[in-house]
Amino acid sequence: MNHLTLTRCLALGLVATSASVAHGDGQSAAATDWVIDTSGTYLCQGYYSPPLVEGSVGDDLNAEAENTDYDGSDRVILTGNAFITRNDFQLEADRVSFLNSTGDGDAEGNVKIRRPNTLLIGDTASVNVRTNAFDLKNSSFVTHQNRLRGESDFAIGAPNGDIRVVNGTITFCAPGVNSWDLQADQIYLNQSSGRGWANDVIVRVKEIPVFYTPALGFPLDDRRLTGFLFPSYSLGSTSGTEIVTPFYWNLAPNYDLLIQPRFMTARGTAIGLHGRYLFEDFSLFEAKTEQLPDDKVTGTDRHISQLTLASDPSKAVIWNMTYEDASDGTYQDDLNNFADLSDKQQLTSSIGATVRGDTWSAGWIVDRIDVVDPSVTGSSVKFSRQPQLTASWAQYGDDWNLFASGDATEFTRNTTGLTATDPSEGRRLSSDLRAEHPLSRAYGSLTPAALGFARWSEATTGSTTQDNAYFTYGASLDGSLNFEKFGEDGSLHELIPRAKLLIREPNEDPTVVKFDTPDTANETDTVSQIFLDNPISGGDFVGDTREIALSLTSRGVNANGIETYRVTAGRTIFLQDRGVTLSGNAETTDQGPLVIESTARLAESLHWNTRFSSVADGETMDTATNEVKYKTSETDYVTQ
Repeated sequence: MNHLTLTRCLALGLVATSASVAHGDGQSAAATDWVIDTSGTYLCQGYYSPPLVEGSVGDDLNAEAENTDYDGSDRVILTGNAFITRNDFQLEADRVSFLNSTGDGDAEGNVKIRRPNTLLIGDTASVNVRTNAFDLKNSSFVTHQNRLRGESDFAIGAPNGDIRVVNGTITFCAPGVNSWDLQADQIYLNQSSGRGWANDVIVRVKEIPVFYTPALGFPLDDRRLTGFLFPSYSLGSTSGTEIVTPFYWNLAPNYDLLIQPRFMTARGTAIGLHGRYLFEDFSLFEAKTEQLPDDKVTGTDRHISQLTLASDPSKAVIWNMTYEDASDGTYQDDLNNFADLSDKQQLTSSIGATVRGDTWSAGWIVDRIDVVDPSVTGSSVKFSRQPQLTASWAQYGDDWNLFASGDATEFTRNTTGLTATDPSEGRRLSSDLRAEHPLSRAYGSLTPAALGFARWSEATTGSTTQDNAYFTYGASLDGSLNFEKFGEDGSLHELIPRAKLLIREPNEDPTVVKFDTPDTANETDTVSQIFLDNPISGGDFVGDTREIALSLTSRGVNANGIETYRVTAGRTIFLQDRGVTLSGNAETTDQGPLVIESTARLAESLHWNTRFSSVADGETMDTATNEVKYKTSETDYVTQ
């Protein structure tokens, strides 16, 4: 064993030992540090785990090898499992030679270079062991923190940790999985800023080229960085060929701006802006707008906008303001965009506030309706609330739980196009009461409840004002059973049947005025909706019913107490015809839609949700949704 120590302006320790040092064995860099994990914790069934790099003290350079040669002038030659460390830089190769004065050298055979968060493997390299710069040939590489891996003809490392990739490919997929990648002539990975940039880029899916762009910027981690986002390309019947090139501008830690140009062959060029500003009190201002000057189809300037200002939702006093504007009622149909307005044809601007206590809340809201679609006239025009006062109260006791809620609202709407039978204004008082006595056991639960609904409304039609008041009383009995089976691995399977008997009886046959009840009020979309005391949203209406709501749930829980799947099917069985309805006509169906919901936890961060709803006959599918949700952080989700 040879042992040689050299000292210059900076201490240089060179130790040659016969200790066994692992070197490249033909594996890629990503596969070298990849740890397989099938527990479901990781979406890609694994993670990168780099070994701890033991750096030298200060600027000392430490070296180990089976054989060491020193020409007595300036060159040091290490052969056989050469291993060099300096600070947090690590170099391994079959043979390493370098000049002691400058640090410039070469590495040959099974070359491995480690820097913080980075591993590179190649055939040969030009390297400076004092500045940590290198030029690696035929390389594979991985950056552990952001899970990026790739291959290249050359990988050039700068002293500051940045890497330039020449004629290479990169992807964030797990080793051995090539769902997609970027192939480019030049790729720049700036680790300090967390930003990447590529020239002459080909986007490939399953190694098949699908898109080309001369330049592309992309994030290396989850930091908010200024730069271009991935462009999108689409074909539409109303907009033609469409290319979107979004640019994100991170102006400051508390405000940013998304600039989104859209180039449409059939319409022209639209400019979209989405800005956010977070105040010190955590209130949030958000502005969304898109402008399309001189639409090629309509020949007009078109626009759509939404402004929102909302307070911190965790405070006792919360408030919000919303303003919506559009040039016409068909903008979102013609040019679907990110403004996400409340309604395509009738826009709502509002301001409101809510005060919350431990057992109560009270609030108010004032809104205005702007009709932007000229085809919406008469009774189709929505009422504005000017204002609406709301209150709710809940008291939980040892035996009984009590709930009360209500509103007092003044309604008005545009009189343009109203017929002689359409009310132009009105006012309403409503209140809902519930008293329940829950009984719970290990094998199930039973909750009897007494219900009360009071409604008073007054509507003005022309010069005539007519009022209407009625009270609906009722009762419900809601019960469920739990059937459990434990697995050998500590998992749990549950089967939960549930039934609810509901009776509502109005004390008279009321005349219903629809102020704020939506046209879709009678639609059943979820299983939980069929178990509501009054499934009709809005405070206009409570009908009569005798019904039984039924559901069956199957769910699984793993040994850690985490739900892995849930499937629920539910339906309402009506025991009588309903005479008090929104339409004024009796409803005679004997059953409601069949609703089936499911959710599966495919991994810790990945969930799959589905929902199916039939029409009332139960034989034809009415609606279906399919959703995949990926959790990117504790608060952020990506949904498709």
